[in-house]
Amino acid sequence: MEEHVVHVKAAIEALTRVNLVLNVDKCHFAQSCVYSLSFCISAKGSSLDTRKLTNIEEWPRPTCGTDVQRFLGVVNYFREYIPKAAMLTAPLDHLRNSKIITEKDWAPLHQTHFEAIKKVLLSNVVLSQPDLRQPFFVATDASNYGIGAVLYQEHVELTSNVDSTDVIIKL
Repeated sequence: MEEHVVHVKAAIEALTRVNLVLNVDKCHFAQSCVYSLSFCISAKGSSLDTRKLTNIEEWPRPTCGTDVQRFLGVVNYFREYIPKAAMLTAPLDHLRNSKIITEKDWAPLHQTHFEAIKKVLLSNVVLSQPDLRQPFFVATDASNYGIGAVLYQEHVELTSNVDSTDVIIKL
């Protein structure tokens, strides 16, 4: 806590030197996490702000391509927190340009992937802050249909993901 007080004091002094004033009513000190732009940043890393995801669980099944695009837009914003996002979104992506999505068009595969995406978004995935003193590792995978990669670090008690990406190859 003493270190935090020193840092806050230094920040306030730096702002004062350039004639910037803090609005005390909007300041929060000694917080265990900071919420910004639908994310929660803490000492453990960054995760999704669950307060902003309350409507994900009740998100209705898309009935047209615009609904699919809207859902995939939200998913894309949070993509780095969704392992194998490209694989999970691929079946839904094929419905983006549909005017109407009937029960016949919406197969069990679509529902399974739709629910899996929502489940991952609500599972509180944490991307670790990188420890610049430790080595980084990259794991990659590829097939005829897609490619993926994960940047991670190995620690004594766990492996922590720093970032990941994947892409479906369109033939």
